[in-house]
Amino acid sequence: MRTQLVRGSRILAVTAALALAVGLAPAGVAQAKEKDCGWSGNVIPLMERADRQVKSDRVLERIQALYGSDASIKSSTRMEVDLLAAPGSMTKPTDAATLTTNRVTYNLQVVDGSSEFTASAQVRFDGLCYRTTVVVDSPWVGSTGTDKPLKVNANKALKLAQEYRKTHAAEFPLDQPLVMMNLMQSTTAPPDFGKLRWYVNYDNGAGGLSILAVYMNGTVTPT
Repeated sequence: MRTQLVRGSRILAVTAALALAVGLAPAGVAQAKEKDCGWSGNVIPLMERADRQVKSDRVLERIQALYGSDASIKSSTRMEVDLLAAPGSMTKPTDAATLTTNRVTYNLQVVDGSSEFTASAQVRFDGLCYRTTVVVDSPWVGSTGTDKPLKVNANKALKLAQEYRKTHAAEFPLDQPLVMMNLMQSTTAPPDFGKLRWYVNYDNGAGGLSILAVYMNGTVTPT
């Protein structure tokens, strides 16, 4: 049952990601900086840059286009961080810097007169280079946020996952390439409901993903 709940939450998150991805915001302008703007796989500066972007006038303008000129953003909550392989790129199993299509997603509490709504915004980067922000009039689902202490960073999570794969190679072959990482508090059943974790995703070669969860205490479990 727990495995089914975990997979269900991941499906909800992927569905939300697809909703955010399809033509719902103007194209962004890539910054003319060095490649990936110094991206090292450290998500702290990524989240800090995204936090600033989600508070920008462009996000408020998009909210007002959706809800009306009197709408305002009451609060924003960082829900999830996604690090994805760029199309056609080669990744290294223990190097988060090789995942360069980066997205930080927020829920926005919107007030319009006496009405209150939940919208979502996804801030997108190439490495640490800001690309665009997508805003939609529906909440992000599948995660309860990222507000707990980040005790295991992305590169450490990859190393822990790789160690697990070495001892469980029959189930998680080492030749499966790294395609994505997700930092989130998954909406699963107790005892791990709302625990901050990394999901490390590998291409299983059969049109799906093999996924390992890496918790902030260093525990690695299959999903």
